[in-house]
Amino acid sequence: MDSRKITIEEVKKIAQMSKLNIEGDEEKFSQLLSQTLEYIKILDELDTSKVSETFQVTGLTNVYQDGSQKVTLSREDALKNVKEIIRNLVATKGVFDRE
Repeated sequence: MDSRKITIEEVKKIAQMSKLNIEGDEEKFSQLLSQTLEYIKILDELDTSKVSETFQVTGLTNVYQDGSQKVTLSREDALKNVKEIIRNLVATKGVFDRE
């Protein structure tokens, strides 16, 4: 099992996207995130070939709102405090790499 260390730069980017102030603790979070991912890799070793697929195990059902439309905010009101708008949509920094 190859281990990959989460870099300080990756920690800073994750913190920035999450709007978390972790200044001074980047190395600690690098280690914690690396350890967490290493622990999650254990799941790759599980033999699930004899486990039946499921998507719901509690027996609970979703409760939906009625399908009626209600007047809420106008587009202008919804976008008036947005930092960046592109083609009438809220623009955000990219979250996923295009690899």
